[in-house]
Amino acid sequence: MVELQGIVQHYGDVQALRGIDLSVAPGQVFGVIGRSGAGKSSLVRTINLLNRPTSGRVVVDGRELTALNESQLRDARRGIGLVFQHFNLLSSRTVFGNVALPLELAGVRPQEIRRRVDELLDLVGLVALRDRYPAQISGGQKQRVGIARALANRPRVLLSDEATSALDPETTRSILALLRQINRDFGLTVVLITHQMQVIKQVADRVAVLDAGRVVEEGEVVQVFTHPREPVTRGLVEDVVPQKLPDSVVARIRGLMAEDATPGELLRLAFAGDRSDQPLLSDLVRRFGLDLNIVHGQVDEIQGRPFGSLAVLARGARGSIVAAVDHLRLSGVRVEVAHV
Repeated sequence: MVELQGIVQHYGDVQALRGIDLSVAPGQVFGVIGRSGAGKSSLVRTINLLNRPTSGRVVVDGRELTALNESQLRDARRGIGLVFQHFNLLSSRTVFGNVALPLELAGVRPQEIRRRVDELLDLVGLVALRDRYPAQISGGQKQRVGIARALANRPRVLLSDEATSALDPETTRSILALLRQINRDFGLTVVLITHQMQVIKQVADRVAVLDAGRVVEEGEVVQVFTHPREPVTRGLVEDVVPQKLPDSVVARIRGLMAEDATPGELLRLAFAGDRSDQPLLSDLVRRFGLDLNIVHGQVDEIQGRPFGSLAVLARGARGSIVAAVDHLRLSGVRVEVAHV
């Protein structure tokens, strides 16, 4: 649905994007994440050519936008909705009037505008607020107005540029749930720009990690969370799945190892999907005769798929520990032998 090929973006002497290649499948929620200054906003604005890239091709729904003239581009943009970080509502217009604006600009008949806006306000749960002005509603309600407005022209692609970063956690969850509902109910392709891994965890199918204008990692969200390869990715995942053991846990492990001279290793396990439902540790005890002590861990879900991480102190014969690690890896579990 969205293809970015070799996208380069210069702002004077500053190179914001450095050869971006991305492919977003129809009906997918695709997250793009990175720290401040990574190039996220520059990237999302090349998709609808609000920022025309210095070089490269942008293809949306089969049309190469970078090859269109201004008239053709205006028409193509009707198929791409955009939700802004700071809402961008017109203070002089009511909730109804803000949602109606793109339809008015497109020359839609008044009767059809009323029908379409009422339909959208029902979708986002704002029917009762149709005659209020932006100053009279909350931040979460303003963002719902922004989403309804972005959907007015029945786009095939919805761009969300940090749409929840100005909202509190509870409101953020409700807005992300709404975006996911829209994605599922209408088959809408969503490109979600954010700096928060919690946002990616809640709603995205795939994620690309942006750093200094380059895509440094990409994959299914579960895979990236459980097997982050790049330092920047590990830092971002740390917000949701801690990559380092707390100092108090490290101190406790050192104490346990000092109390018992039996050979032991600290194993960091990361697992997802079906593996999280299996009796992995009891299987190790039976197969390899190990003594296992869980010293830290958590289990969570991404899009209904369980994933987890455990720190396990394994004691037993050195050969048995090595065999157990090999067995876990063959079973699809990521294993790191940690040192404390």
